[in-house]
Amino acid sequence: MSNGQTPVEFTGKAGEYFGIWIVNLLLSIITLGVYSAWAKVRRKKYFYNNTLIDGVGFDYHARPIAILKGRIIAFVLFVLYSVLSGFSPILGALLALVLFLAIPWIVVRGMTFNARNSSHRGLRFDFDGKYGQAALVFIGYTLLSIITLGLAIPFVSQRTHKFIVSHHKFGTSHFKMGALVKDFYKIYLIIFFIPLLGILAAVAIPAYQQYKTKVTSFHEPQYIKQAATHASDDMGGFIKVADVTTEEVAGDEALAAAQEYLAETEEMSEEDYLSSLTPEERAEYDAQIKAYEDGLAAGNAEDFYDEKVDSTLKKKDPLAKAFDDISATWGMVAAIFAGILVMLLYLAFIFSFSAYMKSRIQNLVWNNTTIDQVSFFSNQRMRDLVLLYLTNAIALIFTIGLATPWVQIRMARYRAEHLALSGETDWDKFVGEKKEASKAMGEEIAEMFDVDLSFG
Repeated sequence: MSNGQTPVEFTGKAGEYFGIWIVNLLLSIITLGVYSAWAKVRRKKYFYNNTLIDGVGFDYHARPIAILKGRIIAFVLFVLYSVLSGFSPILGALLALVLFLAIPWIVVRGMTFNARNSSHRGLRFDFDGKYGQAALVFIGYTLLSIITLGLAIPFVSQRTHKFIVSHHKFGTSHFKMGALVKDFYKIYLIIFFIPLLGILAAVAIPAYQQYKTKVTSFHEPQYIKQAATHASDDMGGFIKVADVTTEEVAGDEALAAAQEYLAETEEMSEEDYLSSLTPEERAEYDAQIKAYEDGLAAGNAEDFYDEKVDSTLKKKDPLAKAFDDISATWGMVAAIFAGILVMLLYLAFIFSFSAYMKSRIQNLVWNNTTIDQVSFFSNQRMRDLVLLYLTNAIALIFTIGLATPWVQIRMARYRAEHLALSGETDWDKFVGEKKEASKAMGEEIAEMFDVDLSFG
């Protein structure tokens, strides 16, 4: 390869892969999951074969029986855990603890299986991580994250990626990752900072709204502030009531209070009642009677009171008022589209976290990884991934999952298009030397574990 960059290409097609995917799905259902081992081999072979470097694809060599054995073991452990948990919570907890302690062994076995079953130009990959190293990373550092209340997560992430990358081999050459802990902290600080802003906003916005309500309540008309009626011992009249805000009495409570007052004053004559009112109260009473008569003339007297209460409360809820205005102007269709828009904005906000993390971490790891004289270059972007996630989610929802092959092909193509290799390496010579070195060392790279314990 010449001086410069060699791009990674992906040539898979959604229509082509759909045939493989739908057959895998149907046969896995019909065989109650047994065929899933063969489905995994077919899927990985397709993606490996269509991922090219200098026009040559990768290959996957795993035997379905080995994968099936691993899944049978996983199924048996799941059933055993479920039975023991139902029989005795203590036994279930002990088994869960055993499985947690077995995570390093499972990770090492799974990575070794996948690496040794992967090849490029006929040369196998390998993984030589040790169980003790894996225990430190996946148990020790996990506990460290808990003890430090998450402050050690960037450190743990750096150590985890370093363990995984630096223990992979291509022939006899190790991959090396040189990204530093401080580089991971720079990425995670943004992730920590954004939720902190969200928490502060969640506390500050309601507090501000409550403060604004209290301030504006002093400037509201008396009949709005006096949202319910309570009769006093001297029967102070229709609007001689307790001074309460609409937040304290609203909706059903206001209606119940009004009904209680009417029951207490129904025997009082209209003349006595009106004579007990002050001039201001009498003017307010006349205004409310006129408004009621107008509503009666319009044929909506039954809903008059509820509409008055609803209109008062909606003044306190700008979002509800906005949706009511949209619905009244454009109808239900516009309201539905507005709801969809809000949902998409929410999904974009959620996806942005994952897109930021994946793009930054992938770029950091690949841009600091080398193998002999070959280095890597990755330039994934957050906005690209957000758009991919959004369109993928919409496609999956509206096709009830049938767009899965299209989604997987899109993601594989994006990852390949944003990854390249650089350095002065003659691939034919490079691979030839590795094959000879492997034979000279007496290593049988083709020897596989007989059980696949990976989850991919």
